[in-house]
Amino acid sequence: MLYANNYRGAIPVEMYIKLQNTFPQADAESDAMWLHRVRGHPMLAQKMFGTPEFKTELRQAVHRRAMAQAGARRVGYHTAGPQLIGITKANSFFVKNDIAELYQAEFMVGDQYKYAKEAYEQLMDQFDATTPANGSIFWNGINELALAKLVDQWNTALGGEIFGQLEATTAARYVNKKFEWEDGPFKTYFTEVSDRLGQAARGHVTSVVRCGLRHDSIFTVTELPRMLESMEAQIKNRQTPDVTDITIVVIEPKHLENRSVAAFTNNEISMIPIVRPIQYRINGRDDCTIDSRVALSARIREYWTLRGHKQASAAATKITRDFAQLIKWP
Repeated sequence: MLYANNYRGAIPVEMYIKLQNTFPQADAESDAMWLHRVRGHPMLAQKMFGTPEFKTELRQAVHRRAMAQAGARRVGYHTAGPQLIGITKANSFFVKNDIAELYQAEFMVGDQYKYAKEAYEQLMDQFDATTPANGSIFWNGINELALAKLVDQWNTALGGEIFGQLEATTAARYVNKKFEWEDGPFKTYFTEVSDRLGQAARGHVTSVVRCGLRHDSIFTVTELPRMLESMEAQIKNRQTPDVTDITIVVIEPKHLENRSVAAFTNNEISMIPIVRPIQYRINGRDDCTIDSRVALSARIREYWTLRGHKQASAAATKITRDFAQLIKWP
């Protein structure tokens, strides 16, 4: 842990290396002694608080707080809203209850936060649905944090933001896996931003799913339908659709028992099954059943037929190569 002024937080690995390079730790110097020496150096504020790492951590704190205010339930807790934990004060046994009661009186109505609507609106104001042309990536049923890491690696290697997806390029990355899905502004936020991402997609769109399209995922019920509806309307009006092609990578496809991964482009996506978990979550082919298939309108089928055969997207090619990372969790 690092204590500098009133800041307390875990040092990111990259920042720790920078600090060690700037202020080398002596062989006989303990971690506590090194931290005490480092925190008193006048360069620390610039080195620590001016770095992208600290700005990321600050944004994480802000967005997680906003999610709690918007009605999200923190993972591991039974009620929604901000949780008062770890509050201590010398010689006051009731300090936690005192602060909790004051907070409840000022900010809560029952178990609902008074300013959930305002917090939700703030989150939406900060959201930018812009993603690169031919670079939008959607998903369901995989380790999206691993996908976000891969997206960052691809963009770094290519020297710019070539690919983008929800957890890699938006405020959602700061709250992912920290809150539970529940009805209310929080769930509405993710549904709406996903809808906006579907509307903002351009060119050749990519998705990666496990076994098939999960019957209740946002990609299945919101993002993909939004893209197909937009294509339908634009083709009907004799316009070139914003989304011209779609490739969906299926890891362990339910309908292809001998394939580890397969990519389907344009009209081929009608072969992809819509799957439903037998019990809780889908960890493989044996955990799901097939409900139906992806439905395409005659107008979209004709459009893609006239376009001729298209190769899988660049992102799909990369995902197919690295797919094993996307079905592993730490």
